[in-house]
Amino acid sequence: MEQFTYQVPEKVHITTIIPILNEKKEVAFEIRKQQHKFLARIVHNTLRSCIPYSYKLANGYGKPLYTIDCAFPGIKYKLTDNLSSQTVSIVSQRVQLIEKAYQFRLDSHEYFFEKDYTGAGYLKCDNDLVATVSMSLKLNTSLFKNSELDTILIKSTTQKFAGLAALLYHTFYYYGA
Repeated sequence: MEQFTYQVPEKVHITTIIPILNEKKEVAFEIRKQQHKFLARIVHNTLRSCIPYSYKLANGYGKPLYTIDCAFPGIKYKLTDNLSSQTVSIVSQRVQLIEKAYQFRLDSHEYFFEKDYTGAGYLKCDNDLVATVSMSLKLNTSLFKNSELDTILIKSTTQKFAGLAALLYHTFYYYGA
């Protein structure tokens, strides 16, 4: 399995680009925040930053690969494959009392993404596990500043699945950015 990592700073702005590095420490992907739609932006600004964002994934050169968007956070998520211009609905379902899993069909493959009790995310394609995403402990990155980063580890069978798993994890399960 290929391994990828990315670090999420404590504060992520709409212009922040989060690089995802491969095993050689080269940028394989970038995660970027999507701007809220008009109504969600008003609610978000009124409540002072409590509405989660959706994200888009680009390759290391900034070319968009996948985009997750929604009408309002938590309602009608859609995944767009920017290479094929295919847009599909992401269906959420309860798998435990409060946990949700997400399912969609893309390029005639059935995808399923869920998180377990440890916080690790699992991406399955046609019922085969193709990627896992987990978060390590926060690391203090400077001796003089209180700057902490969350480090996210991705293990995947292919680079494509790694990027898709990172995007799904960051949109649906990572609430710090």
